Amino acid sequence: MDCCVPLLLALLLAGNGWCQQEEVCSKSVINSCGDCIRSGPHCVWCQQLNFTKVGAQEAVRCDTRAQLIARGCPVEEIIAPENLVDIVEARPLNAVFEGRELVQMSPQRINLKMRPGLPSSFNVSFKRAEGYPVDLYYLMDLSYSMKDDLAQVKGLGRDLFRALNKITQHGQIGFGAFVDKTVLPYTNTNKEKLEKPCDQKDQQCQPAFGYTHVLSMTKSADEFGKKVSEQFISGNLDSPEGSLDAMMQAAVCGEKIGWRNSSTRLIVLTTDAGFHMAGDGKLAGILEPNDKQCHMARNIYTKSSEMDYPSVGQLATVLEKNNIQLIFAVTKNVEAVYKELSKMIPKSEVGTLQSDSSNVVALIENAYNRLSSKVTLSHDNLPDDVRVVYTPMCTNSGPPGENEGVCDNVGVQEQVRSFRSHLMQIPRKHHRQGLLGLQKSVRQS
Repeated sequence: MDCCVPLLLALLLAGNGWCQQEEVCSKSVINSCGDCIRSGPHCVWCQQLNFTKVGAQEAVRCDTRAQLIARGCPVEEIIAPENLVDIVEARPLNAVFEGRELVQMSPQRINLKMRPGLPSSFNVSFKRAEGYPVDLYYLMDLSYSMKDDLAQVKGLGRDLFRALNKITQHGQIGFGAFVDKTVLPYTNTNKEKLEKPCDQKDQQCQPAFGYTHVLSMTKSADEFGKKVSEQFISGNLDSPEGSLDAMMQAAVCGEKIGWRNSSTRLIVLTTDAGFHMAGDGKLAGILEPNDKQCHMARNIYTKSSEMDYPSVGQLATVLEKNNIQLIFAVTKNVEAVYKELSKMIPKSEVGTLQSDSSNVVALIENAYNRLSSKVTLSHDNLPDDVRVVYTPMCTNSGPPGENEGVCDNVGVQEQVRSFRSHLMQIPRKHHRQGLLGLQKSVRQS
């Protein structure tokens, strides 16, 4: 049996209360019926021809319903427009992926005709799909300390695909690698050291690099294994790495990575070190801020030594915009660092990686299950004079919040639905509500 889990949504004027206990019409300048209706949710207009006395202002026609009736306005002469919810598009939910377009949210489009300040209710249903496509991008730190981990990952290709096939028959995996900017003080710029930044005894060592895209999304375990087996360790000087650079490029270079339009998008970041962020580039005289654009040529990040690292806020914004979820697979020594980072990035998880990455497959499985069972409703393009408060009403709900509503541990084919809205002014632009991590949204206008 499907389980329906309600969420409560309230759209409120910033600075305005939830509701007024007593009906009051707070009038300012009233010259017409429209002015009256815009004055507040309890203001109504008496259109009776002889209602006003000679010389009286038109504003006397505007008051609460009770006050106008008490002053002799017939009920049938009172104009009190109500809200209208028009479901424009509502395709039925289908929660099993069979090669056709999935419908996980319904309705898809709603027209709301609302008077200022008057709440309006509407339902939105979401059903978690079974077998939904997954795109997984394995982004690996190839600094020298990850030597044992690379050796382990070279033999994990089939295990990764086997784990992915437990989730969906429509899975793809890509691969990318990073170290850090190839300038001082992050990397030794001696020509010989740039060519071979590893110890002299290591014959298999690739030149220093920032971020390299190795393999676009593929369904072939053999192709993945072949490309990963061709990778060698590299090196740099300082401990923090350029992981934020790499994640930013993986997120914004969608065509190169091969992200599909209808899929769960995952970046799995594996590292044993912390990260550089915006401002750290100044140590190398790099002053140009990160522009959140794709700068890839021949699969190499070309602006690595010219542009600063992105900020955590920039990265979080880009990941959310592109519906990409993060799994940090990190060693114990930096687990606390990435747990703090995860708090600032929606739809991200942290797992503890063993020193040689031997548990990475199980880590990814567990993190994916936690991410996919967490339903997060959010919005964009919200008018300036409207604020949103989400109050989830489900078995494992998060606290009320203005940015999102969360239901946790939602099972396959469970439904999450029911929202209430309240706004002070009719918005002049569309806004969307959608679920983080999915290419789905509800358009409201």
